[in-house]
Amino acid sequence: MLAGLAFTTVYIWKRKDWFYWKIQQKFPKPERLRSEIMQSAITCAIFATMTFGVFYLRKQGYGAMYFEVSEFGWKYYFFSIAMTVFGHDTYFYWTHRLMHHPRLFKTFHLIHHQSNNPTPFTAFSFHPLESVVEFGIVPLIALFLPIHASAFFLFSAWSILFNVMGHTGYEFSPAGFTHHRLFRWMNTPTHHNMHHSKSHFNYSLYFNFWDRIMGTNHPEYDTYFESIKSRTREQLAVQHPEKSAIKLKKAGALGGFLLVSCLSFSQLTVKDLKNGSYGSPDQRTAQADEMMKNGLGINDTQLIRVHEINLRYGWRTENEVVKPDRSDWSKYRKIMELQKEKDSELKGILTETQFEKYTEKRDEMLWKAMKEYFFG
Repeated sequence: MLAGLAFTTVYIWKRKDWFYWKIQQKFPKPERLRSEIMQSAITCAIFATMTFGVFYLRKQGYGAMYFEVSEFGWKYYFFSIAMTVFGHDTYFYWTHRLMHHPRLFKTFHLIHHQSNNPTPFTAFSFHPLESVVEFGIVPLIALFLPIHASAFFLFSAWSILFNVMGHTGYEFSPAGFTHHRLFRWMNTPTHHNMHHSKSHFNYSLYFNFWDRIMGTNHPEYDTYFESIKSRTREQLAVQHPEKSAIKLKKAGALGGFLLVSCLSFSQLTVKDLKNGSYGSPDQRTAQADEMMKNGLGINDTQLIRVHEINLRYGWRTENEVVKPDRSDWSKYRKIMELQKEKDSELKGILTETQFEKYTEKRDEMLWKAMKEYFFG
């Protein structure tokens, strides 16, 4: 049902509108789709049969599944979900690599790899033997790990949803995702799409731990991901100029959110950001000096020290935030770190009243930029 819903959405309803998100810029042939659907139906029958077997064993008194949360408590409830997800990720990685062994590949895994341009139906297009291996984690969990029935359902829903999304053939993750300190450990549709087109890499399922540890990430994964996001932006501008304008407006406002969050710190105005007229750090420093002199009433002695700080942090902003190819959130974290450092220096120069005015103006511009980003 989830695979059918995903297919209907991206391959029929939004086929043209979302084509710029398509990882491989082509669609599979109808006969490949028919084969995937047929194999998926066989897989579902096998999954259902094995599920029935698990329930039958449970009815006979075997298994560790329980039905009262109070039996183990809420802490264990959530721990069991996390343990199941991470355990399945490990199970998948190593059984997947095993099925790529030359002596096993044709028997177990070839059918799945006949779809080198995957669709949501590819998610369950397995040889019957591979279906048994893929579903093997379920009886292992249900028979040996104490897990609440609803927790097991949540794990199952997560597994199916992630599997379908990974096979859509569309990349919805934002630019910079694979470089983010946290999100780089999550796999993307691009990651698994590369496994189907370049099969000796990218074996993991949910997380990028095992591929990174074992050196099986494709060496061009990060570069390929960013090339897709770059192509996406270019196609969006051509195919949907009105949507592109909206996205560019939001991107400019987000720049305001990040770079104008502090008046003298970022040394940019909202107008400059919208016009794309950023200027050099020297120009922005002169602008900030003038605004702080007029707005805060600082004297000439203070101005000398404020100018030195504005210029130094102006160049740090340029070299550590503006120029590097980093995600928006990475830029945001960096600029907040710099702002904290600069505020501590300014606090030692400005009077208490001046510093209060400075922070009020900084926060005013911050919330204005946020309002433009979310509602503009």
